[in-house]
Amino acid sequence: MSHSERTVAATAAGLLALGLSACAPGGQAAPANGADMLPSSECTVEDGPLRVYLNPWGPTLSDRFTEDTGIPAEIADLGGGEILARIAAEANNPQWDVVVLDGHGSLEALREQGALLSDHPLENTGNLDEEGTALMPQDRAWVPISRHAAAVIAYNTDAVAPDEAPRSWSDLTDPAFAPVGIADPAVAAPAYPIVSWFFQDLGRAEAEEYFGTLAGNGLNTYEKNGPVGQALASGEVPVAALQEQNVYGLIESGEPVDFVWPQEGAPGVVRAVAISADTPRPCAAQTLVDWLLTPETMGHLMAEGGDDGIISPFVSGTDTSSLPEARPEDGELLLTEASFAAENEADIKNWFAEQSLRSR
Repeated sequence: MSHSERTVAATAAGLLALGLSACAPGGQAAPANGADMLPSSECTVEDGPLRVYLNPWGPTLSDRFTEDTGIPAEIADLGGGEILARIAAEANNPQWDVVVLDGHGSLEALREQGALLSDHPLENTGNLDEEGTALMPQDRAWVPISRHAAAVIAYNTDAVAPDEAPRSWSDLTDPAFAPVGIADPAVAAPAYPIVSWFFQDLGRAEAEEYFGTLAGNGLNTYEKNGPVGQALASGEVPVAALQEQNVYGLIESGEPVDFVWPQEGAPGVVRAVAISADTPRPCAAQTLVDWLLTPETMGHLMAEGGDDGIISPFVSGTDTSSLPEARPEDGELLLTEASFAAENEADIKNWFAEQSLRSR
């Protein structure tokens, strides 16, 4: 990743951390309080397409939403870091109505800045299971819809024998496994939850020592998980902290790749949806959120969403039969607290970027 790209990503994280003031696009007044809104089954859908910034699913989501509801949608199908950078850049003139993102910590930061619509009368949050309900903030400014492993320990079977593969995250500090591959947490939305979990679990000093050791041994940072997987398959790196969806895809395509789901668990990423506080289309936006919170919708997105569909949904009753056989049924996910992830996002990403630059 180039220095300029890192600078853009770090700047976007800094802007989000500082807090942003925004006004509604086109001078239209946004809802003063979501509590004043009618439920989606009673409100009148506004004119114009709903503008959705999304990290997963792309047209699979927007096309089915329009088919089911009749509401047109325009999507910006971007990486997580790109979405956050765009939201930051549009602070004074937001161009989005809804965001669907892998990374509840980033959405929590936006909630704390007042950038998200809150207290709106969603009708389908009762479909969330106990874990999803516990994660959702009381004001419903962002709503968790699923979680998956942000990283498992993947290894190249031509370079590492199965009986010698690392079994725990601490094993990655062994120089024999260097260089370790990882996605850049400032750019890839699922990568920041990996790093933030270590900082929360170990504490800052130990986490810095851990990643500092990896960097000292040799840490190859890539812009996104796709290039990490390519580097692993080619043997450029023998071991990687790789998002689970990418691992299954490599295995299915016959690449020399296998993985370990550590017994202590895998850092998890929460996929969530939120509405802009400045949206001029609150009814249409709320309709999308309620639509996502149905087992029929989640089942379709899992079955037809490719790698984006490899998730554990929080929506009760969702058909999960489309999940790959390689995915463990009892794999533990380690989730960073939203408030911790939000409070430390800019600082952690900037520190990690500095370490990555030094390791080159």
